[in-house]
Amino acid sequence: MIRELEFKLLCHRHRDEIYRYARSILGNGADAEDAAQEALFRLWKNIADVPVLHARPWLFRTTRNLCLDQIRRRNARYSPVSVADDTLEAVPDDSVADPVQQADSAFHTGRLNTAIQRLPETLRSVFVLYELHDLRYRDIAETLGLPLNTVKVYLSRARARLQQLLTEDPTWTKS
Repeated sequence: MIRELEFKLLCHRHRDEIYRYARSILGNGADAEDAAQEALFRLWKNIADVPVLHARPWLFRTTRNLCLDQIRRRNARYSPVSVADDTLEAVPDDSVADPVQQADSAFHTGRLNTAIQRLPETLRSVFVLYELHDLRYRDIAETLGLPLNTVKVYLSRARARLQQLLTEDPTWTKS
């Protein structure tokens, strides 16, 4: 009974972000839903072995592995996997009533999404987990099976590469 309650709590707490993470890797809502559902199913099967405090990184790692397996099954060679359109959303600023500024903000969010899509998978995974899902370095290291310092280096490289991509993009202007 306690394990069932733990599982329900963990599902309620993490299902949406697991789906968004899967979608950021797969770029497809239906495939992301399948991966997220499978990750939660595996959590249910392993609930006795997964400490509640480590469930979030465990779920991210499992989701990532399921997504990568799905990509391999598609028998595709490496190609950049898109970050879902809803991964980064333009957050309207209530203090900004100017529709031109709001449109400009949405445009730049789209450009940023495109730049994130162009990152190599390893850098993109670290960046998305840190910046969009607020995982700590240790959790990312555990999730991706990387040393802690490698996570820090990959995040730094991802930021530098994004800056380079956005600077090279003639449509990107600093506001």
